[in-house]
Amino acid sequence: MKKITKIATQKQAGRYSIDLDNVFAFGVAESVLIKYGLAKGRELDDALIAQIKYDDAIAKALNTALNYLGHALRTEKQIRQKLSDQQVTETIQDAVLARLKELGYVDDFNYAKHYVATKKRLSPKGPVAISLALQQAGVPASAIAQALATYTTVEQLAVGEQLALKLAQRYQREATRAKQQKIVQALVQKGFSFDIAQTVVAQIDFANDEDTERANVIRQAERLWYRYRNVTESERQYKVKNKLYTKGFSAEWIDVALQTVTQSDALTEFSE
Repeated sequence: MKKITKIATQKQAGRYSIDLDNVFAFGVAESVLIKYGLAKGRELDDALIAQIKYDDAIAKALNTALNYLGHALRTEKQIRQKLSDQQVTETIQDAVLARLKELGYVDDFNYAKHYVATKKRLSPKGPVAISLALQQAGVPASAIAQALATYTTVEQLAVGEQLALKLAQRYQREATRAKQQKIVQALVQKGFSFDIAQTVVAQIDFANDEDTERANVIRQAERLWYRYRNVTESERQYKVKNKLYTKGFSAEWIDVALQTVTQSDALTEFSE
């Protein structure tokens, strides 16, 4: 048996140092101190000391987990990773997670549900991207499916439309067809299904007006015309036409652009 000869507060709030037989033995959390009624003069055997240390390890790990949870919702996998980073054993982790679940602080379905809600409102993502993120966070497939069931097709179309309108600004210098294709691709990359992406683009008129389409095709034609300045005239026209076609411009607009750049070229040569 060993006798507690001193109990002193540590620098870290809520923790105490325990001296046994005038020698520092271990530190404990306040909760452990109270649980075991530790006081000066009390005698402890080896088995009780081991149990006190075990409970204190749980208390420290629990405090780490609670601090981690204080910043945001976490999954069981994320908490286990945090504890593993602190060299907490799996046995202690199991005890901590059991306590957190009792308190209602860890619930993977609740995490998934809130994550889906956030991605619908604040940082728009489609179901595919959301599912992947939740899988990486360690959420079980069943909980992911339940949470995604709250993301209705109507909501997906509405969120997709908001994103598409922003993307349309990014691609405003593109040909109408290219702009539509890029918006579909971007929505798919954001996690929406191809069908949803196509439906969104079909519902909104992203077509450029004539002035915009003319300005876009001429701008790109002028750039290409200069790029291919060192080839023959016929090859130059062929290369420019081909490039403009791959960029989504119609044959009619390509003819307009070529007529414009060739006339401009002719005027420049005449003036020289």
